[in-house]
Parts: sequence; C-alpha cells; structure tokens
Amino acid sequence: MDLNRLLQGVGGRLLRQFLGKAMKEGINRMGKTQGTPGRADPDARRRAQQTKDTQKRMSDLMKLGRRFWR
Repeated sequence: MDLNRLLQGVGGRLLRQFLGKAMKEGINRMGKTQGTPGRADPDARRRAQQTKDTQKRMSDLMKLGRRFWR
C-alpha cells in the first residue's frame, strides 16, 4: 500500500468536504439581515427577496457541481 496515495485520497476527500461545507455556510450567511424583522421598508423587502432567490440559485448550482465534480 502506498502511504502517499492514501494520504492524498483522504486529504482530497476532507478538502472537498471542507470546501462544500464552507460554501454552503457562505451561501446561508449571504441572506442574513441586520434590521428588525417586520419593520423593513419595501426596498429592503425587495432586496431580501432578491437575495433569497440568489441563494436558491447558488444552492442549485452547488448540487449540480457536486454531481460532476467526482
């Protein structure tokens, strides 16, 4: 058994898992608001909806990318 290959295989898997979790967390944090909920003006609501749509598109892209990355 080649120890170098084993380390590369395990390290690659861990790196992929880490990057996937980091991207998912980044996408989730993208839509965090800093105001009080329910008191936002219409402009802020529109921006929040756009951000939510962008989050959904990014999540869908991540799912698609995972399919072809392996």
